[in-house]
Amino acid sequence: MTVTAAPKQFWVPTPPGWVEIAAFDIDARAEAHWRDMIEPAREHLGDGPTDHLYVGLREARAAVAGTGVTSAGVVLTEVDDKPAVWTFSTTIEHVPSGEVNPVALVERAVGTAGTVERVEDITLVDGRTAVQAFLTLTPQTRLGRAHGSTAPRPATGTPPVERLGCCVVAVALPGRPHDLVLVTGSSPDTEHRPLLAHVVSAIAAGVHVGAEPPEGVAKASGVLPVDGPTQS
Repeated sequence: MTVTAAPKQFWVPTPPGWVEIAAFDIDARAEAHWRDMIEPAREHLGDGPTDHLYVGLREARAAVAGTGVTSAGVVLTEVDDKPAVWTFSTTIEHVPSGEVNPVALVERAVGTAGTVERVEDITLVDGRTAVQAFLTLTPQTRLGRAHGSTAPRPATGTPPVERLGCCVVAVALPGRPHDLVLVTGSSPDTEHRPLLAHVVSAIAAGVHVGAEPPEGVAKASGVLPVDGPTQS
């Protein structure tokens, strides 16, 4: 009997409480997932913020459509006993040949979307070297709209935030030096960036192509299989 090998998938780590935005083929599946994740929190959040969150998720899904974002999600958390909404996105950039320059990738990906304030090398939990950048996004750009849509919105109908504090980590996929993972995390509070950096680096470290979920950080936090670069 011939045993068929399990197909390879692209796995993105998802922190606890992750509300996925992009990794659905149709809107109906996204809406069903949002209801399952958000409705249990309605009593805690209140009707107004909860209803706005649905609007923001729809806007964010529309903003990332056709952009190459493989997975995007929102995490509702607390910082210093105050509610916080963090938004994340993951893209894959293929560099066909030549020297791989993650710094140039970060600058190209976000240079037109915001202000890059600091770029540095970091070491991920598995020992790989990655590039980390801290930047500020504005909601006038596509990336800013996607990351800012779920932020609390004033009643005047103005943009939800004037700027977003962001952290971006770029690293090559394991065994695929020319497939670079770019993970972005954002918060309406720029002071959250050091905390965001821990989550963003953990997501980047766990992104994986294979038949099985990755070990380590991704396995501990849960993973989401989505479409992506699955060539051998």
